[in-house]
Amino acid sequence: MARIFADKMSGARDDRTGYRALLDYVRPGDTIVVTAMDRLGRNLTSIVNTVSDLGKRGIYVRTLRESIDTSTCVGRMLAGLFASLAEYERELIVERARVARQAAAAHGKLPGRPRKLPADNVALALRMRAAGESAPTIAQALGVSRATLYRAMERASA
Repeated sequence: MARIFADKMSGARDDRTGYRALLDYVRPGDTIVVTAMDRLGRNLTSIVNTVSDLGKRGIYVRTLRESIDTSTCVGRMLAGLFASLAEYERELIVERARVARQAAAAHGKLPGRPRKLPADNVALALRMRAAGESAPTIAQALGVSRATLYRAMERASA
């Protein structure tokens, strides 16, 4: 009987609920079918350990994309090879993302959500506070929450 386990989070994490449920569910003689070897994890050690642990329990892995079957010695060798390629690919993606963030920062673009209070409004808030205005009054005048105002003023003073 076929049973499908799925996750919506990164394959790089080992605390995925579907992945954990799968490992708890399988029994000796079962075969786990995955679309690709990198669905078992993204780093070489994790994938190799998973395949090895499953093999010791009498559970095999088959991949659809690479046509790997760990019930054979060639399949186990290919599993290790593809696991190392998956780790290499992930490291390339991380490196490209890092370079892209650095390039964006060099052009003055900050990652993430834009700030609610631009620098000129933070300066205005600091002047209002120095003049004796209360934080709730300043926050209401600038159209932000008190928490946002406090965070912005703390960043400016740091």
